[in-house]
Amino acid sequence: MTNIRPCLIRVSSVATALVVALASAAASIADDTSTTDLSSLVGLLELVIEADADSAKQCLQTLGAKIRSGEADGETLAELKKRLAAPLAKILGGKGDEPLAADAALVAALWKDAAALQRVRTIAADSQAASEHRKHALETLIFTEDPAVLKIVQPLLAASGKSAGDQQRMVLAALSRAEGPAVARLVLSAYPKLAAESQPLAIELLTQRAEWSKQLVAEVAAGRLQPGILNVNQLRQLHSLEDKELSAAVAKHWGTVRTARDPAREALVAEMKKLIRATPGDPHRGIAVFTKLCGQCHKLHGQGQEVGPDITSNGRASFEQLLSNVFDPSLVIGASYQARTVRTIDGRVISGLLAEDNEERIVLKVQGGKLETIAREDVEAIKVSELSLMPEGIEKQLQPQEIADLFAFIALDKHPDDKTSRLIPGTREER
Repeated sequence: MTNIRPCLIRVSSVATALVVALASAAASIADDTSTTDLSSLVGLLELVIEADADSAKQCLQTLGAKIRSGEADGETLAELKKRLAAPLAKILGGKGDEPLAADAALVAALWKDAAALQRVRTIAADSQAASEHRKHALETLIFTEDPAVLKIVQPLLAASGKSAGDQQRMVLAALSRAEGPAVARLVLSAYPKLAAESQPLAIELLTQRAEWSKQLVAEVAAGRLQPGILNVNQLRQLHSLEDKELSAAVAKHWGTVRTARDPAREALVAEMKKLIRATPGDPHRGIAVFTKLCGQCHKLHGQGQEVGPDITSNGRASFEQLLSNVFDPSLVIGASYQARTVRTIDGRVISGLLAEDNEERIVLKVQGGKLETIAREDVEAIKVSELSLMPEGIEKQLQPQEIADLFAFIALDKHPDDKTSRLIPGTREER
């Protein structure tokens, strides 16, 4: 009898090499979402779905993200369903601990598979589920216009405790693609109890659609919210929605909104310098001010979000530079930090820094560190702002003591818990 052991070993080696090659290809394609077309991604998924779970997971996650961002039209989605419905149903019909079950459900739910949708609702409501899975589950339910989604997010926005802020930010990020007046009603009702660092993200969300913005402005008009909760960039964004009624309301309650740098900022910088030098501040109280106001877009000593520059090593060479950057941010704007405002064909307006721009999509990095992906075919117009994404007028959002506390923190070269920390040059007046 012929000895078949060497043949089996060779076949096994070839199979292993093939799986390794497929895994490498899957990782490369899944990582490079900007240039990977859906057909290539699905083709690779079909090859690895039974051979390599890790590679299949990467493909499923990338595929789901591209569909949710709007990169698949109805015809394309129908073709994806035709090719993937059977293999994904097999995964979903297996054991509860199937490693690909959650990712398979997040894709199959996009063409409204009933079993997948039910699993996705469970993931979205499960406080023990991974934060990314919950966020993707909410985005999937919003994509499919699932009527259960607002009922699911209501308790998440009302949550309290240590992780409440993270949970609320996840929900607010997901809701950006939702539609309908009920979204604004839900967010506005939750607003007073949101964590301090979540409230600016709620306002940013509500300025993305005209019907939401009208409800927000109505709350200001009724005195239930203070006008100062909207910064000047958000007021400009309301004008960008091109709704006459909304623009009139903005003019009534906030007056004329400038579209160019205010030369009077130079005098304000001098005034703020006097205030800060005359008012003792607490750097630890300043951390809370930074987290609420600046940490939505900047990192300092490892805290905050990296939308604009990490100011641990940027923009704080001297006290004069720091003052100018905070109170006159549009004086000098680096080319990579010029904001873009994108208007979509369904009426959304999103402002942020350009993270990616190609034939398939535009990706903006927006307040809170979120990457907002807009399919190229959904873009109606793009405008490059002459003003910094960082708004002028933060002195109107803070009390004098809060300004002093903020600068007591951001004018230190190291974290205040570091005993070797020192004030940056020029902070105190030389005598």
